[in-house]
Amino acid sequence: MNQPLSLEEISKVGEKFYIEKLKDKLEKDYLGQYAAIDVEQKKYQIDSDRLVAVEKAKKEFGDKLFYIIQIGSTQNPGLNFSEKRYAWNF
Repeated sequence: MNQPLSLEEISKVGEKFYIEKLKDKLEKDYLGQYAAIDVEQKKYQIDSDRLVAVEKAKKEFGDKLFYIIQIGSTQNPGLNFSEKRYAWNF
């Protein structure tokens, strides 16, 4: 059984995936919205409300931690925490 990724690993992998694969593509149509990224599957959900983006991602990919970023900004990426309703790592 695979060990879950640490918060640090999710942040590093999520940021790298966003910058290398999603940034240019998403900024054209979704600037200012939020992407909740499943770093293991390399899939994501988008919404103008970050909590809704997380809920969409949980429905699609299961209850896990996601890398969350506001599209067009790398200033305040975050993670959702399953142990609490939501907590943000700013």
